[in-house]
Amino acid sequence: MKAIIIDDEQIALDVIEIFLGEIGGVTVVGKYKRVRDALNDAVSLQPDLIILDIEMPEQNGLSAAERLKQSCPSAEIIFATAHANYAVEAFDREALAYLLKPVDKQRLAKAVARASMLLTGKSTALVQGTEAAQAEQLKHEDSTVTPLKLKTLGSLELYTTDGKLIKWRTKKTKELFAYLWHHQGNPVYKYAILDDLWQEYSAQQAQRLFHTTVYYLRSMFKAEGYPEILSYGDERYWLNLSVLSSDIDQLATLSNDHSLESRITDLKSILSLYGGDYFEKEHYTWAVSRKMTLHTDYVNVLLRLKKISSKEDQIMLLYKLIELDSDNERYYDELTSCLEEQGETTGAKQVQRMKEELQLS
Repeated sequence: MKAIIIDDEQIALDVIEIFLGEIGGVTVVGKYKRVRDALNDAVSLQPDLIILDIEMPEQNGLSAAERLKQSCPSAEIIFATAHANYAVEAFDREALAYLLKPVDKQRLAKAVARASMLLTGKSTALVQGTEAAQAEQLKHEDSTVTPLKLKTLGSLELYTTDGKLIKWRTKKTKELFAYLWHHQGNPVYKYAILDDLWQEYSAQQAQRLFHTTVYYLRSMFKAEGYPEILSYGDERYWLNLSVLSSDIDQLATLSNDHSLESRITDLKSILSLYGGDYFEKEHYTWAVSRKMTLHTDYVNVLLRLKKISSKEDQIMLLYKLIELDSDNERYYDELTSCLEEQGETTGAKQVQRMKEELQLS
């Protein structure tokens, strides 16, 4: 294997090179005290193994690793650092190993052995896998991943394809998922997430909690068979929405439907769709603006339906409108009128009492 080593301390470069020589099977093709020099050479060298420090003067090793992986996508990354607090963030970048200084030769040897096995596997796959990959592609051409079912109106609930409610490891795992989904697949800068979800903590505490939560989120979805739902790049995170089917998607379809007449036969489903406001039970402050927008959109859908509905259906719609906007006296009057026309005098009197109670409150 070809390896490059990046560390701003010369002694660290020399020690790791000596260890690699004693371990065997690795040729050091470059040693760098500056990240920019390593980046310049990486494209032409195409190392199999990149061993680098994290806290360096010019550029943080975590961000350097991202850029190096872009230039050398098949390379394995090993971090060698004196700081234990970056471990979760390092593995978030798919690091092969995280070694604390002073580097232990036996631990380095184990990491090198793992890298060798992985690289051998990649080579075998490249040689033998072309036909298999083509067959797999044909096999899945007509198939799609069955999406998970997401409920956001009323409360946040996520269900597997067989209807099982998914349990969240922590409240913050749930909120991080909700926050990323809220951004609808758009990449969200890490520090924006920290400001919105961990603003009460110090910067160091917030980062540690954030990366632990990312790990929990990835592990949870991997266990359910959706390992690629969360993506990362350029210090930004985003969700793969293709594996999620939500009640908000249904509401958006209704809001954009210019021929609602065809949906009137499905009125009960439309009325049951809105089980409450957006993340109502979770009380996420960052969701308030969209909560108001979605509430208004749904009320508008009901008002459009009311114009084209029978008196019987108008009664159901008006009860729902009162539930959503209990201060609007016009809905009580319209509902009273509809009930009286249908001969439901008892119901009409009850609605008027509700209006009177509203006026007294």
